[in-house]
Amino acid sequence: MNFLADRRFTASFMLIGAVSGFVASFLLSVDKIKLLKDAKFNPSCNINEVLNCKSVMLSKQAEVFGFPNSLIGLAAFAIFIAVAVALLGDVQFPGWFWNLALVGTLLAIFFSHWLAQQTTFVIGALCPYCMIAWFGNFLILSSVIQENLKVKYLASEDEARRIAIEKISGFMPIFHILWLGLVIGAAFVGVS
Repeated sequence: MNFLADRRFTASFMLIGAVSGFVASFLLSVDKIKLLKDAKFNPSCNINEVLNCKSVMLSKQAEVFGFPNSLIGLAAFAIFIAVAVALLGDVQFPGWFWNLALVGTLLAIFFSHWLAQQTTFVIGALCPYCMIAWFGNFLILSSVIQENLKVKYLASEDEARRIAIEKISGFMPIFHILWLGLVIGAAFVGVS
């Protein structure tokens, strides 16, 4: 397998995504608590009318399940920090683990896309910390797909299939970074 599918690369990619998402979720949670204590509080991520966390934090979309979405981020990103560190320590997870991680990560990506659509077209403001969490989700998704591809590659004896998996594996991280750029770029265009 190529460099982009190397275990250290995917683990590092996942760790960067998980840490950045965790920090963004933590800062959102702290600002949400401060906002609940003082309605006049101005969150650190309020930059202007377009980049405005407060508008997003006060929306119903910020608490889809009855509690702040950032709490979901704290838990999920913490799990992937642990997984990334385990990967760096050369822990081998079974295929079913990567399939389960892929389902969870895809749910997070769909949720991020829905939130991006809501902040852009319904709320009309962008939350910088939320965009950092989206970034983290994309890096984690790319890493989980890489690990799933690695399991399929190692399990396959068909040379043509192995070559196809290797080619797909090579462009996956680049594809996800470009996709993220399009999502965030579209969000900026949508609120302008």
